[in-house]
Amino acid sequence: KDGTYDINLPVEIYCGWNDSFTRRDAWGEFKTVFTGEHNSANFATQYRLAIDASKAGTPLMEARGQETKHRVVVDGCIFDNGPRNYYKAGSNDALLVRKGTASDTPSPESGGLLITTGITSEIIVNNVIVMNTAPTVGAFSLFPGRGAKVTVTNNAAINNTGVGFNLDTSFSADDPADYPSYTFANNISILNEKHDPFATYGGSSVMLRSGTNVEMTGNIFAMNDYYGVDNARRAKDVVMTNNVFFANAFSDYLEFDTKIALEDIEDWSDLIDDASDNIKEPLNFGISEQWAAMYMAREVIDRNAAEEDVQVVDSWANDVRSIFGLNLQGTSLNVDSAVWLPRMSLDDAMTVVGRYMDAYGPFYPAAEDVSP
Repeated sequence: KDGTYDINLPVEIYCGWNDSFTRRDAWGEFKTVFTGEHNSANFATQYRLAIDASKAGTPLMEARGQETKHRVVVDGCIFDNGPRNYYKAGSNDALLVRKGTASDTPSPESGGLLITTGITSEIIVNNVIVMNTAPTVGAFSLFPGRGAKVTVTNNAAINNTGVGFNLDTSFSADDPADYPSYTFANNISILNEKHDPFATYGGSSVMLRSGTNVEMTGNIFAMNDYYGVDNARRAKDVVMTNNVFFANAFSDYLEFDTKIALEDIEDWSDLIDDASDNIKEPLNFGISEQWAAMYMAREVIDRNAAEEDVQVVDSWANDVRSIFGLNLQGTSLNVDSAVWLPRMSLDDAMTVVGRYMDAYGPFYPAAEDVSP
């Protein structure tokens, strides 16, 4: 056991069962938590669950008249990398350490769930929570193939680096009819941090990609180091209605390199087809004061502002470097933070998930009895 699962075929995974598989309560009594143990034998740092079904539907199979339709479902699972991460000794699990040492394996630089499919596929991700992961890109990362139908509903990305949801594609299409289509509804993506205190990437609720069709409604995009929705890669004709945005440090929406506030999206955006009925409304998530205090102790560094403060050092070494045409040495930057990606408890995360104002974010899946 190395702390990861790699599955290379279409699969449907439904979590949250009792031992006899007669009752299901995914976010209640019978939580199924994918986690691990830091420094365990054969420790691996890939995504906690990676499903690659791309070989189930290929263009060659299509040309030969073979069946290419396939489906991947992940429902009711919880991914918590807190026990897998490497935290600085004595930090009370407040400071994530990315690099390994002779005695400690590195924190996994990956998210909780990665799904890749081939052509004419369907992806369904429902009732899934990803927390305490430290990816460069997505806590959830989806790469559907040509013409895929993707449904992402009632999920939560809480306290991760990178972006909460990376809505991508594994196929480059010229015809919009071949774009994967996303229905992204009633999810919550909050407390997404930059990759590290000095980084200029990560820290957004959702990242979009050109060559996809995306409809987003009823979601909560909030409390991020950068953006609510990152559309730097220019997905077109995006529908983004009836969502809640608040406390996104740089802007609620990024379009290519233009930062756009929520109230200006309809006037300024060239790529949003419909941005009606979105609201800016602070919500109270009920997170413990202890964790909130750790989180607010972070030093979130603006790299551009920090670099403006660097001054050229007046020294013999710089005199010689200038003769050789080398870059001059400057004063040092303070780019440290005593807190980064502080570990959140599952209890705290479960206080976040819920339907707000009867319209936004995920609801608790109802417990159900199932005949064997």
